[in-house]
Amino acid sequence: METMNKIKKKIEDGMELIRKKVDPEDLKRGDHIYAYRLYGIYSHHGIYVGGGYVIHYNVTENKEAILSFSGGKPETVSACLECGYQENTGRGVIMTCLDCFRRNRGKLHSIHYFMYGAPQWGHLLKISGTCSTLPCDKSPEQAVEVAYELLRSNGFGTYDVIANNCEHFATYCRTGVSASEQAAAYCGFEKNLKDTKERLKKFLK
Repeated sequence: METMNKIKKKIEDGMELIRKKVDPEDLKRGDHIYAYRLYGIYSHHGIYVGGGYVIHYNVTENKEAILSFSGGKPETVSACLECGYQENTGRGVIMTCLDCFRRNRGKLHSIHYFMYGAPQWGHLLKISGTCSTLPCDKSPEQAVEVAYELLRSNGFGTYDVIANNCEHFATYCRTGVSASEQAAAYCGFEKNLKDTKERLKKFLK
């Protein structure tokens, strides 16, 4: 019975990693935060730098060119009165207000803390992009300094959804390691899918 209670507690701890939301007023400088996008399929990450602002990493290529190539049309959105950010224009490392950071498709989404040093059980139960087993070695102020330096230099390279995305950026600011749990989970899914297809081919021969 005691073993079952321990397992139940670990499962509850893991689920808490998924559910944990934060009131914007409780944010502190250096917090690694995220908000869900596209109905919770993925999450967008950034570093809170105080005063209601977030430094985060966006696509580096021209969004209008991407939309044009795919047959879509860029949505014309007025610049934010708070921070001046305008959707479909900001590229690379940018600083915006919290509302622009968490707005997607016209809706303001909840803000969540990204957790470091997560227990392996909780890590396995998580939705991708909510936590990491990596230790958080940098102080909050050091994370803010790194984020500002990358903002000034726009020095985080070319955006790549798998190899160099917003989660890589925020994790690098907090730990010095460029890592993305979302990308790792996607690559794992792709590998499993490929392996399954190969096994099916052999079975059907």
